[in-house]
Amino acid sequence: MNNYFIIGKVNEGKSHLFNLFSKEHKTISNPKENTTVDIIRKQIQHNNYNYYLFDTPGFYSLKEFNLLLKRIENLQLQNIHFIYLADNFLDEDLKICKLLFKKKYPCFYFSFKNNSKIDLVSNLFVNLFINTPDNLSNLKKHLTNQCLNNEDTAINNLKKNTVAIFGKENTGKSTLFNKITDISLSLTSPNLHTTRDSVNWDVKYKGEIISFFDTAGFIRSRSNRKNRDFEKFSINQSEYFIKNSSLIVLLLDATSESRLDLSLIGSLAKRNKPFLVLVNKMDLVKEKIIYQKKFIDYLSSNHNYYSSLNLYFISAINLSKSKILNIIHNQLHNQFSFKTSYLNRIIKPLNGELSKIQKNSREFKIYFITAFTVNQKNYFKISCNFNKKNIRPHIKTFLSKILIRELKLKGINFNLIF
Repeated sequence: MNNYFIIGKVNEGKSHLFNLFSKEHKTISNPKENTTVDIIRKQIQHNNYNYYLFDTPGFYSLKEFNLLLKRIENLQLQNIHFIYLADNFLDEDLKICKLLFKKKYPCFYFSFKNNSKIDLVSNLFVNLFINTPDNLSNLKKHLTNQCLNNEDTAINNLKKNTVAIFGKENTGKSTLFNKITDISLSLTSPNLHTTRDSVNWDVKYKGEIISFFDTAGFIRSRSNRKNRDFEKFSINQSEYFIKNSSLIVLLLDATSESRLDLSLIGSLAKRNKPFLVLVNKMDLVKEKIIYQKKFIDYLSSNHNYYSSLNLYFISAINLSKSKILNIIHNQLHNQFSFKTSYLNRIIKPLNGELSKIQKNSREFKIYFITAFTVNQKNYFKISCNFNKKNIRPHIKTFLSKILIRELKLKGINFNLIF
């Protein structure tokens, strides 16, 4: 498949050009300099053919472009083409285009306005889109025609699972994304709001294609920064990908517990969409077992937030790519995922059947049931009228058999917690 990278100096309109191709995945286009900091990809489909278009950070000099080119080459893509965007073609632009020509990268020159060929060395470019009534339409038509000569551009109807990585700022979302994709596509930094645009990449795992989206960090609603231009656009863009994802991965920071974590879990639980909670930076926690127990106890005390929770304690830096992908893949195909509202509908028949085995004791009554997973172990938490120390083994066994039957859990291991 052809890969087209829009490149150019700072504030030339690269994001604007990208957005004219892309209908729903729009990057932040702003007159302020250095708005785009990541390499952003969008699959463009036209007339039963497709190609990838990339928006890239701007540069001031050949030296800075070399750093960008290294990031692009590290993606290890085939059929790379460049669209060089500039209204005024200067000496620094000429140096960069000569470098691309030397490396034998096909390059197009594009300008939003009609430009003269006088200042150009036209031999450096495969095509020029500069002096027609509609440069953009001619560029789009040319890229589509290029697809006709590439056998790998026919649209593949194979359904992709999409995974949105979501969380507060500085929880390690971009670090996790780069580990999963095995490339440094997202910029990482200790500074707030490093990721502005949602960055995406496809990963093949166990015969499937999973499309991952690294989203901008969540900003609490009372923060003044939420109404700034960059932050506002980022939040809206993140919301779009979260809404349209197959699975949401909520990343929490083990070194900074806060009530905001619970509110994020609560907001995801209301979306009626599968989500996975990863508590990151466990490599920085000394007493890991104590921390995990305290975290689970704190979370389980908030019944509404513990509904169908899938929780893992990880270190995005130390955990291998394959183990992270395995956790996500298992969640995409998770058979142990139940809404509390659904579980509570079966409580009445459960209590009815349990009453049949009560002998010489007061009635065993269930009030609530929640399901959750911690570190790949499945649990049902049963809220009942008995002290957990007084619950007899035969009641646990009988209750397990009923849950297996009612929820079709044959072959799936789980534990009961009272």
